[in-house]
Amino acid sequence: MPSLQNVLQSASIEGRPVLAVVAGSGMVARCSVEAGADLLLALNAGVYRNLGVGTLAAFMPLGNANQQTDDLLRWHLLPQASSTPIIAGACAADSEAVVDEYLQRWKNWGVPGIVNWPATGFIDGQYRQFLEEAEAGTAREAAMLRRAKALGLATFGFALSAAEVQVFLDAGVDALILNLGLTQELQDVRERRDRIQQAVSRLNGMLELVGDSQRRPLCLAFGGPVTTSEDLETLCRHARLRGFAGGSVFERLPVETAITSTIRRFRQSMMAVDHERQARGFGPMIGRCPAMQEVFDLIRRVAPQQVHLCIEGETGTGKELVATQIHRLSRRSGQPLITLNCGAIPDSLLESELFGHEKGAFTSADRRRRGKFELAHQGTLFLDEIADLSPHGQVALLRAIQQREITPVGGDAAIPVDVRIVAASNRPLRDEVARGHFRQDLFYRLNQITIRVPPLRQRVDDLPLLVQEFLSQLRSEFESRPLEASPRFLARLRQHDWPGNIRELEAVLREAAIREDGTVLEGRHFAPGPSSRRMPPAGTGELLSATNVADHRQLAESAVQQSGGNKTIAAQKLGISRKTLYAWLREPGPSER
Repeated sequence: MPSLQNVLQSASIEGRPVLAVVAGSGMVARCSVEAGADLLLALNAGVYRNLGVGTLAAFMPLGNANQQTDDLLRWHLLPQASSTPIIAGACAADSEAVVDEYLQRWKNWGVPGIVNWPATGFIDGQYRQFLEEAEAGTAREAAMLRRAKALGLATFGFALSAAEVQVFLDAGVDALILNLGLTQELQDVRERRDRIQQAVSRLNGMLELVGDSQRRPLCLAFGGPVTTSEDLETLCRHARLRGFAGGSVFERLPVETAITSTIRRFRQSMMAVDHERQARGFGPMIGRCPAMQEVFDLIRRVAPQQVHLCIEGETGTGKELVATQIHRLSRRSGQPLITLNCGAIPDSLLESELFGHEKGAFTSADRRRRGKFELAHQGTLFLDEIADLSPHGQVALLRAIQQREITPVGGDAAIPVDVRIVAASNRPLRDEVARGHFRQDLFYRLNQITIRVPPLRQRVDDLPLLVQEFLSQLRSEFESRPLEASPRFLARLRQHDWPGNIRELEAVLREAAIREDGTVLEGRHFAPGPSSRRMPPAGTGELLSATNVADHRQLAESAVQQSGGNKTIAAQKLGISRKTLYAWLREPGPSER
């Protein structure tokens, strides 16, 4: 394992993501080291979590924080850390002489870095005001970090607000740990998504301040609503940070194998987001064929302009990646990118999703909730599957765009909003207007410019690049042998028509990597054309073959019929999602073309 200096340099120069674990016991420390954690954080919060109570106990007068960190280092972390660097939490509330004695002792033990913990940023109200006026708050922590730096220790500033970020930047810290709030595992999908988007907005506000300064410390997000690797990947895609630090998200898992696998998944999520490639070109989008180069050129031209736009393309072509890159290259990149799948929201809940609601607006409205427009204020609102929006929803959306204000459900006062809308559809909106399924006035409001993402069958020359990218991700994900596709496998991939586009390609490669043992994949279980689809087990009937996209509806109707009307089973038989199945069922039949 590298030294702390090497970790900081790799993150700064090479863009290597950093994962830090707050370990409250030797077992967690050992598992974290084995799973590849870059740093261990010795915070007395881990002591309390190991005792079965929450992190907030670390801010109560239940014991001496510095002595608790001292014991945690001596008896738990240092014996298990191997050569993994440890950052120790030092509480500035003790006298300078006492704090400096701890700092010197920890340095002698081989601890290379210090962070201010417990951080006074968690304290608010009059008591916090009193601390700051007495220079016993953040200013005292910054002074402690300056003394630690003078001793030759690396310094990490734990910040909860932009004001604290500025104090630690002025103190010349080597890294910032940016708090996103207490870790909460939310079961409500919408609530969880909103919390992630709010965390992105909060994080970008602090990162913007760092970007405006002359200093370039390593920035790690901490805690908050990030409880899965998918949450972290969302955070990394929408915020320009170099690492993540977590404690209870790892320690709450009950067994050693769960801790190890969770950390590995978190690491893979950050590795999947290559910010340097995004800065050079178009983020995770890959393509050298003329059709993709045309898309890239249009993205460059339209991203800085303050216009609404529509992205059209078949399911699985990467429309959301296009929207993400447009936001990154826009003038709104420092503000949130908020996403709403219009096809997944019942019509009765749509206005609440778009505009929010007041407490008591309806039976289950137990608090005020901000809608997507309010969350996306000064940023970008990505409306996926816009063609699935109901007539009622289309009217509500048109009114919000025209008036540039929204009124929450159950509210009286209008709220002004400044939102750029990027819509996406797997069906041409102009055709939907012609059929009377989509409002013409809304179409012209949204469709100020259109970006059409080509299907994979029209860009087969990009297959080698895409295959190489996916196999690289699979190798990292499975921590397995080097993987490559044989020339014969690549030739068969070129022969396929790819009705599922990029997602189908990823699924084919993943199946080959799982089924085969060698380093060169032969794709023995893959057959080009419609026969490559997953067919139902013997005895359940034969699905109608489809040779091109025009046959999607017939294939879907046949699958639904043979599944007794159960669309979930039909989608599973076809190897597609329910969302895609519904889209296929809505496509025009032969007599309608």
